[in-house]
Amino acid sequence: MSSSVFIYGASGYIGLGVALGMRRAGYRVYGMIRNEKHSATLIQNEIEPIVASSFEDAEKIADILASCSIIIDAVGFNEKLSPKILEAALRTGKKRTNDGKIPHYAPLFVFTSGIMTYGDTSATGRRPVDEVIKPQSRPTKPRPGASASDVTNMKEREDFENQVLASSCASLKTTVIRPGFVYGGQGGFVADLFYNEPLVIQGRRDMRWSWVHVDDLAEGYVALVRAPRSVVDGELYNLAAPNDNPTYEELRTAMAKAQGRKEKIEYKAADGDTPSRWDTDSIINPAKAMNELGWRPRHVGFVEEIDTYYKSWAAHKAAQSAAK
Repeated sequence: MSSSVFIYGASGYIGLGVALGMRRAGYRVYGMIRNEKHSATLIQNEIEPIVASSFEDAEKIADILASCSIIIDAVGFNEKLSPKILEAALRTGKKRTNDGKIPHYAPLFVFTSGIMTYGDTSATGRRPVDEVIKPQSRPTKPRPGASASDVTNMKEREDFENQVLASSCASLKTTVIRPGFVYGGQGGFVADLFYNEPLVIQGRRDMRWSWVHVDDLAEGYVALVRAPRSVVDGELYNLAAPNDNPTYEELRTAMAKAQGRKEKIEYKAADGDTPSRWDTDSIINPAKAMNELGWRPRHVGFVEEIDTYYKSWAAHKAAQSAAK
C-alpha cells in the first residue's frame, strides 16, 4: 500500500486510533498535531508528525496535503475550525486534479461526526436509526435538560455534514462517518467522565447508546478508504457494534464493579444542567457499512470486558500523572 493519509487531530483519542489503524493497513500516515509533546507518540507508532500551531496553517501543510490521496478530519465538529479544514481539502483537490481536469487524482475527504447528530430519536421508538433517518436536532416539545445551546450545536453539526457531502466534485470526494460512543485503550472523554464522577445516574436509567471499540472504529475507516470512490462518495456511514447498546444503569453498575466501588448508585431526575442529548436513546444501525464496506466489528462488547477496559484506562491515567 503506497497511498498516503493525512489526519487532522492525530493525537486525539479517535484520531490516534484511526492513525494506528491506517498504519497497520499499510498506509503512509501523516498526523497533524498542535503540540510538539505528542510527536514522540506518533513517531513511535510509525506515524509522521506534522506540528503546526494552527490547523489552518495552509502554507506549512500544503505540499504534504497535496501528496495525500486521503484526508481525514478526526477533530470533530468545530464551528470555526471545521469549515477551514474542508476549505484546505478543496484547495488540495484542485491542486492534485488541475482544477478537476484529471479527476482520477481527486483525494477522498472523510469528516468525523457522531451519533448525537441524530438528536432525539424517540419518534422511531427503540429501533436503531440508519443513515436515511433525518436527524431530529430540535426537540418537538420542551423536556427536562433540553439546553438551547446543546440543540443548536447538533443542528450546526448536521448542517456541516450536509455541506461536506455537497462539496463532492471532480476534484474532491467526500464522506461522513458517524461513530457511536467509543471505548477501549486509553479511553476518551466519556471514560474520564464516567470513571471519575460520583455514581450518579441523571435522567433515564434505561437510556441506551450504541458503542464501538476504538480498534473496530479504525477498521471501519480502513474499510471506507479501501472501497471504490464511486461507492463512498457523498455517503454517510454509521459505525457502531450492532448489538452493543447496554442501558445506562447496566453500564454504570458494571463500571462501579470494575472499579471496586461500593457506594450506592444515586438516581436523579434530569435537570437544567443535564445536556438533552444525554437523556435520549442513541442507537444506530451499522448495516450500511457492514453491507457496502464489508466492515465487521470484532470486540464482544463494552460491558462484557469492562474490567479490561477499566484497567487500560487507569494505566494510561497513571502514566500521564507520572510524566507530569
